[in-house]
Amino acid sequence: MRRLVLALGLLALAGCGSTQHESAGTTTGTTPVAATPPGPGRTLYAGGDWAVVLNGDDATAFHRVGGTWHPDRSGAVKVRVLGPDGTAPAIPQVAAEISATKPLVESGVWLDGVELPVKGGGLTATKGTIYGAPGTPLAKGAHVAVAYGRTDEHATAVAWSFEVA
Repeated sequence: MRRLVLALGLLALAGCGSTQHESAGTTTGTTPVAATPPGPGRTLYAGGDWAVVLNGDDATAFHRVGGTWHPDRSGAVKVRVLGPDGTAPAIPQVAAEISATKPLVESGVWLDGVELPVKGGGLTATKGTIYGAPGTPLAKGAHVAVAYGRTDEHATAVAWSFEVA
């Protein structure tokens, strides 16, 4: 039973790219659009009753309840930025650790508003790491990354900036 729980946890985290689907070694992304996206800011992801919005350098996870979007500020899901930090190479690895007391069911990473194909894993269904990299070099200058994770009840999105020299 322990092996099954561990395997399910790893599968859940490995497949957690919020809208990424892997099949036979290829990755495609689809980003559903919300009927009435929350705001202000740019909606990076909206699927079902959950959304991620980037407003400047601030990312927020939203939950739609009774037809109304509410920011989730519960702190029930923790997102710890692993990198890049400060100055990064032109093709950086963007990574974050996500944890919660309940099993994680969805996660994603965006770079300059574009969802990255991510990989991930962890030892339990409540803690893991997700990471990805852009397919082409980034331009010199400032860039914004966003990491998102959620359980069935709560979510968190975190944005951070770094520079490509």
